[in-house]
Amino acid sequence: MSVHPYLGIDHVVVRSAIAEPLYDLLHKRLGLPVIWPLQIAPFATYGWIGLGNTNLEIWAAVDNSDLPADCSLPLFHQIALAPRDLHETVARIETSGLTCKVPRAFVSKDARGDAQTNFTNSVVLDLSSDLCCVFICEWGDRAPIAPWTPGLTPQQRRAEQKTALSVVGGGKLGVIGLSGIELVTTDVQKATESWRQLSRSFAEPIEIAKGVHLTLTRGSSDFIQRLTLAVRDLDMARRVLAAEGLLEEGDSPDELMLSRHATDGLRIRLVEWLLPKSR
Repeated sequence: MSVHPYLGIDHVVVRSAIAEPLYDLLHKRLGLPVIWPLQIAPFATYGWIGLGNTNLEIWAAVDNSDLPADCSLPLFHQIALAPRDLHETVARIETSGLTCKVPRAFVSKDARGDAQTNFTNSVVLDLSSDLCCVFICEWGDRAPIAPWTPGLTPQQRRAEQKTALSVVGGGKLGVIGLSGIELVTTDVQKATESWRQLSRSFAEPIEIAKGVHLTLTRGSSDFIQRLTLAVRDLDMARRVLAAEGLLEEGDSPDELMLSRHATDGLRIRLVEWLLPKSR
């Protein structure tokens, strides 16, 4: 059984001025699966792309006043953790010494007019800032807004979304899943302690979810600098990106970068997937 007090990373939120270019790049050009079809609502345009072990939510809000005035978009803004049970997960996290915000449910009516919980969130305050929010996100099993099969347990929904990536063979790049998050922080020691408290991981680097490692570097503010995706065959991914004109110049034999011109500055790194070491 995992030592983490949660199932894994439910989704990572990208805040963008315009959602369509990144959504189309990842789905139409690179063949990654759509988990949540692109929605155009009065408050935002948004959609989810599947990465197997998590999802990338692309969110272009009409109003970005919740972000610092000097903030530039796009940016990786939020890490949503999937609980087995919200209140149990929050209790376990707070037992470790971290503080969570009082859970808040977001409710809407279903097709019959009955009120149903879409999701309930609880922010992990010790790990959150204006530019990087870490929170627990529990989806209602009958969430009216959700596009997936009603009535699934969190484990079943995650398995269904992982299958979506397998069905397309990881897309053109052969993506296996999210394997790393690089976080810049003003206090590496404090952040390291807090992330270890959250994840119960004493590995180096910190394993914040199964197969997903966190790297911390010092900077002038706290923000997510880069995501790393593991691919089945790095040489094959290199050929695909080169053919598509999406290969960032200056790549190394051991890693690739998706063109930042194509991602509008977002840093998405590719590495070859390694078989887990036997214990």
